[in-house]
Amino acid sequence: MNVTFDWNEWFFIITATLALIVFCPIRKYFSLAMVVIIWMYNLVLVASIDYFFIATPFHLYYFGDNPTYELSGALYHFFMYPSCSTIFLFLYDKFELYGRKTIWYIACWTGFSLFFEWLCVQNHVLNYTGWKLYYSIAFYPVASVVLIALFRFTKRKLHELELPSLRV
Repeated sequence: MNVTFDWNEWFFIITATLALIVFCPIRKYFSLAMVVIIWMYNLVLVASIDYFFIATPFHLYYFGDNPTYELSGALYHFFMYPSCSTIFLFLYDKFELYGRKTIWYIACWTGFSLFFEWLCVQNHVLNYTGWKLYYSIAFYPVASVVLIALFRFTKRKLHELELPSLRV
């Protein structure tokens, strides 16, 4: 494992810390079971999609300073994606962004996600070797819809089970 510590690692640390700072107070909005499910969904999503595009034969992009595995990239996947998904679902549910509002909400988050991905490219957190930013336009809305569907399904099933209200 090739390890160097430069600006992109600082960018990892700063942005992941900010996401965790926002995540910590809002995690109490969800049951412990919901937080675990959201976290696991994101880890599986990242492991299946990101690593599919990073691996042979595609090598469309890589995280960090070199195309080999970097711990900072793995930590980013472990903390950043689940935290942001929890924030996304908190705002969706808290402000009842249902129906047509969901379409606008997903469109706004897609725009934010594209901007953040662009920032990651500018700061050499993501390095494209064949990927184009506009390819991501299709992925963010699909991931958002699946995340909302998972959230609604899980929320309904947890309510049906009437599990005790365990809070994180």
